[in-house]
Amino acid sequence: MNSPRFNGWFLSVQSEIIRKLIEYAAENKDQTFVVASRSGKSAQKLGEALEGARIIAVSEFTYSENDKKSMKKQKINAVENADLPIQDQREMRETLLMFDAGIKAALEVASIAASKGLVKGKYVAVAGSGNRLDTALIVNTVHPEAESISEPIKRLKIERIIASPLIK
Repeated sequence: MNSPRFNGWFLSVQSEIIRKLIEYAAENKDQTFVVASRSGKSAQKLGEALEGARIIAVSEFTYSENDKKSMKKQKINAVENADLPIQDQREMRETLLMFDAGIKAALEVASIAASKGLVKGKYVAVAGSGNRLDTALIVNTVHPEAESISEPIKRLKIERIIASPLIK
């Protein structure tokens, strides 16, 4: 399969999600994108495709020095060695996996960014399964039922699914 080309980068991610995110970014200026990026490569490629957008890369691992430098040059905020709050909650993890691994991972990085105070209000959480981005959710830190929700991680509201393997 040929990889699509955006701004000189050959992307290993699905072209459809990149196209949708480019369209969304064009219609919604000053949007923040939180991306699950194990090595930092997906975040860098997303940053290139969404030039000028605020990108936050989240990983449970440590990024290489070269990737840290590249992300810094692109003004991508990097969150390394992140604890995975959903992974640690069996019932929640298994319920989200009933939908898709990308849904679970997107909500995981969304909750990490929110808990670290890196996002407020609406933002886009991007993730996938394996080495491919395939899921994008519009998430909001302002949940209308927040007062009645005891766990902070559950106070996020999914407002829209931009892309998912579940949606054809």
